[in-house]
Amino acid sequence: MLKLGYNGILSETKIAILRDLAKAGGKVSSLESLSDLTGIDKTLLSEHINGSEDSRGLVELGLVEVNRYSRGRLQIEITALGNIVLL
Repeated sequence: MLKLGYNGILSETKIAILRDLAKAGGKVSSLESLSDLTGIDKTLLSEHINGSEDSRGLVELGLVEVNRYSRGRLQIEITALGNIVLL
């Protein structure tokens, strides 16, 4: 992993999410799809993506983007910075 000051911020779980997202072509069409890829429960996955009181999420870190569509559907996509961090 490229060291850009993310060492202390990125947990192994967040790194695994980024890797699985990259392996899936860089984006997924739902939280359910990402849950299937990673094997992580949707609630916990949402915390890693959006953050919580205790930790910054992948969106806030600029490593993924979330696009929301009608009926609660969303697309989660790794950013260029997210790909660089995986190098």
